[in-house]
Amino acid sequence: MACVRSLLLGAAVAVALAGCLGPARSRPTQLFVLTATETAAKPGVRATSLRLTVGRIRLPERLNRPQIVTRTGPNEVRADDYAQWAESLEQSIPRVLSENLAKRTGTDQVFVSPWPSPIESDLRLEGSVLEFEGDHDGKVSLVVRWRWVRADGSEAHPLRVSSYVVPAANSSTQALVAAMSRALGALSDDLAAAIEAPRPDSDDASSAS
Repeated sequence: MACVRSLLLGAAVAVALAGCLGPARSRPTQLFVLTATETAAKPGVRATSLRLTVGRIRLPERLNRPQIVTRTGPNEVRADDYAQWAESLEQSIPRVLSENLAKRTGTDQVFVSPWPSPIESDLRLEGSVLEFEGDHDGKVSLVVRWRWVRADGSEAHPLRVSSYVVPAANSSTQALVAAMSRALGALSDDLAAAIEAPRPDSDDASSAS
């Protein structure tokens, strides 16, 4: 009986201590957003009446989630439950690209599909993200397949795959997300340059060679 009373007393003390200490506090979840960046191209872009639409940017399933994903090995990724996107990548990537393109082309008529009312654009961006994650070395890898399409459905620029590697300033998630924004900025530079450049198989391009 003495042994039983000791066990009961010990259990009561443990419960009392747990009550005094209160419930364990869980780690708060941080929310992050991608942001537009300034262009590295020459400043003073002339304003144009060009109408652009950023269409749906497709994502692989491993990235189409609230958690920020990092690559931990050749065949392994990690989704962080405590570091999440404030908006889905399917929403934030087109938004950032549209803001970047407005800065780089000088037009304020850049729309994100779907738009509430039908928009007839001069050019429409179609794209698929193949890679968009950081790694254990603090580098962000962005690989995108994309092309510009005219209003009549014809290809204004041939299908292209662009790859970017951007180092983060440090190992924090905030620095990683900033590097991801810079990677989208580098992609935006190429998207804007493709608008200005003649199509490789066009008459202008053949006469210049």
